[in-house]
Amino acid sequence: MKQKILISRNVPAACLTPYEDEFDFTMPQETDASFPLAHIIDVIGDYDGYFAVDLQAPPALFDAAKKLKAIANFGVGYDKIDWKYATKLGIPLLNTPTQVTESTAELATALIMDTMRGVSRYDKEVRQNVWITPLFSDRNTQLFGSTLGIVGFGRIGKAVCKKAQGLGMTVVYYDKYRASADVEKAYNVEYMDFDALLGACDCVSLHAPYFPENHHIFNAETFKKMKPSAYFVNAARGKLVDEPALYEALKNGVIKGAGLDVYENEPTVYEGLLTLDNVVLTPHIASLTMRSRMGMCDEALQGLTAILNGKVPHNVVNPEVLK
Repeated sequence: MKQKILISRNVPAACLTPYEDEFDFTMPQETDASFPLAHIIDVIGDYDGYFAVDLQAPPALFDAAKKLKAIANFGVGYDKIDWKYATKLGIPLLNTPTQVTESTAELATALIMDTMRGVSRYDKEVRQNVWITPLFSDRNTQLFGSTLGIVGFGRIGKAVCKKAQGLGMTVVYYDKYRASADVEKAYNVEYMDFDALLGACDCVSLHAPYFPENHHIFNAETFKKMKPSAYFVNAARGKLVDEPALYEALKNGVIKGAGLDVYENEPTVYEGLLTLDNVVLTPHIASLTMRSRMGMCDEALQGLTAILNGKVPHNVVNPEVLK
């Protein structure tokens, strides 16, 4: 008998094709439709694997999952899943660490370029027949020769580093775990402590994971440590940023501008941010290319099916449960 995998949200049938001979899949049939969490909890007891696509996985789900051998998350960040409880129960959690790197780094780089050069703002003005072209102005900042500070030097942070350097920016970084000297040399990047980086950079791009201990690491005091001419970009996690504090910093000239792809209470954006013309807002779409999303599905399902077949894949978040 085939092992059964439940998928919380409709994904393209092509994602499942490589695995259908060996596994039975259940998912909503309408394009982009999702099963309600209550339904998932009602039926999860019949399934060996669960692929959580943009849905929470609280303790109640795991308590109902009597046969569950593994859970896969659609994405790198897994803050919607109670992974500590899953670990306590001995259930492996999979994520998609390699397939979002380039697409997310591209979007972060686009936000850096947009915020520093005012692309979206000029677009809105031209559409309103406003033509602002002074001969000399510090309204925008040239990227070439500017310094970018990267907070979180993992896969995505490293990819942003390369892209920024290609634009002529000097890159420095901060990470809780400093990279080796060989990595710093390979990326031609300098390590700085957090506060020093904030004060030195023309733009700060955030690429750290979210954990309760770094909740609101960017806050009113943090923004005050940045230069008034500096920009801030977040394509990581919304809960890393105190949005009211960011709004006040942007409104009062504490920093010059910002670009955001993630928010603390998605899909709700802090209302004040919607009123400002020095912030660029996108709806959490950093990985939204077909190539990236199909790759995410495949990486998640490769890991999930490997666990169900008694193997150890590369993308287990809590490998201690397999020992």
